[in-house]
Amino acid sequence: MSEKNITNYLKHYGFFIPNAEIYHGLANSWDLGPLGTELKRNLKNLWWKYFITSSPYNVGCDSLITTHPQVLVASGHQKNFHDWLVECLICQKRYRLDNLISSEEFNSFLQQKNKENYILTKNCSQCQQSNFTTPRKFNLLLTTNLEITENKENLVYLRPETCQGIFTNFLTIQQSTRRQLPFGIGQIGKSFRNEITLHHGIFRTREFEQMELEFFCRAKESEKWWNYWTEKAWNFLSHIIPNDKKRIKQLPLNSDELPHYAKKTLDLYFKYNFGWGEVCSNSHRGNFDLTQHSQHSKSFLGIKENDQEFIPQVIEVSFGVERLMLAILEDSYREETIENSPLSRTLLRLHPLLAPYFIAIIPLNKQVKEIAYQLYLELLKNVSFNLIWEEAPNIGKSYRRQDAIGTYYCLTIDILTISEYLEEKLNPNYNTITLRHRDTMKQEEKRIKVNDLKNYLNSLYEKHWKEFTTN
Repeated sequence: MSEKNITNYLKHYGFFIPNAEIYHGLANSWDLGPLGTELKRNLKNLWWKYFITSSPYNVGCDSLITTHPQVLVASGHQKNFHDWLVECLICQKRYRLDNLISSEEFNSFLQQKNKENYILTKNCSQCQQSNFTTPRKFNLLLTTNLEITENKENLVYLRPETCQGIFTNFLTIQQSTRRQLPFGIGQIGKSFRNEITLHHGIFRTREFEQMELEFFCRAKESEKWWNYWTEKAWNFLSHIIPNDKKRIKQLPLNSDELPHYAKKTLDLYFKYNFGWGEVCSNSHRGNFDLTQHSQHSKSFLGIKENDQEFIPQVIEVSFGVERLMLAILEDSYREETIENSPLSRTLLRLHPLLAPYFIAIIPLNKQVKEIAYQLYLELLKNVSFNLIWEEAPNIGKSYRRQDAIGTYYCLTIDILTISEYLEEKLNPNYNTITLRHRDTMKQEEKRIKVNDLKNYLNSLYEKHWKEFTTN
């Protein structure tokens, strides 16, 4: 499926909606519809449980988006956080220089002292001419003012990454939780970057979310924890991209490609319809961040043990939420011909814990609609997963729609329930239900009490949680 087609597909089903579309929108800006909201919430919950609450080492925090300027001075962002911009003089299309030339050519450019003499010989993809401006630095930081009047004293930044709030709060969190090394602090939240080019739907946007873990340890143990958390990150990605393992890979950065804070970095990639794109970065940050903030703030952000003071090493795992969602959706999208049938179906073969709805309740006909809806309302209050009520002119169309949005099970109530209901109008104890599995389309019929049904469905869901978090 092409990039354009999957974008239209996701818009049609309400996963992603162009921001302020009735006003022609902001460039490449997206809101989440109902299905996208549930997928994103499920993804963040799954990450949080896998990396934070199921780990004996880790705790969470939630720092502010607005960032003190000195935080980004200390972190090196004010000095280093930029891309190199070139613009076509014929059609004014803008490019990141590193997207137009090879990594070897770009590294050679960075080493030049007189960068204003650099001449780009590539053709513009829009007008096919080769007439570009000299590369210039493009600041990726977004700013805002905290007061009515605009002046430099009121200037703050919208954070470019969530981790700096973890570093500035490190000492307070360590003392308040009485944690001893090793331990980690995780955070999920919004970040903002003033990107030169916005493309590929939700892959690259100015406003996005990150899921980050900063793990603090002693220097002599840092390699062990680096291996541990990079393996955990790879396992997590492998679980949520279950259908085509050839579309994921690990790629270590060369020493000349490393960001200013990193000793080493291993990035995880997914092969999108437009090509390979980074979804996770695992970095050994050494003690760069805590050292920088200690020096700039004049506050020692370290550990005291046995009358000795030292600054811990940091291992970072950082996932991009929207990029990961797009990878999950591309991996799960399928168009299939139904066996022994002239019909075909479109489905999202999502991991069951990520599906926007785990179960759809579907009445087979008007006769069972009332009973089915009452069951739906009862289950809403007593299950630990998302349910959806589905009605269509026939059961086949209901199944097709639920397949297309990734619902894992469809639950229907058999006609036998009607006779039971008529015989025991005040208290129908039993329901004869059928569970249809999304991927196999196999159906399982069960005659079960209403109270037992709640427990049975919850056990199915909890089984997936247990399998995921124990791997």
